[in-house]
Amino acid sequence: MKFRKNTENKKESEDLLKKASRCNPKGLKELLKQIEAEIVVCKGKNHDLLIAKTIITSRLASMRDSGKIPL
Repeated sequence: MKFRKNTENKKESEDLLKKASRCNPKGLKELLKQIEAEIVVCKGKNHDLLIAKTIITSRLASMRDSGKIPL
C-alpha cells in the first residue's frame, strides 16, 4: 500500500487535476506547460499530475483531429 508523504503537494496536484478536467480549450496549452513544470519539480511519480497531463494531451489531440485548433 502506498501512502502520500506530503499533503501540500497532494493538494496542489489535485487542484491541477481538477483544472485539467474543467479547463476551457483556450487555456489547455498553458495549463499543460504548468503541469509539465510541476512534474519536473516533484520527486517520484505523482499520479494526479500524470493523469492531468493525459487528460490535456488527449483533449488537445481530439481538438486537433476535429480541426478546432491548428497544429
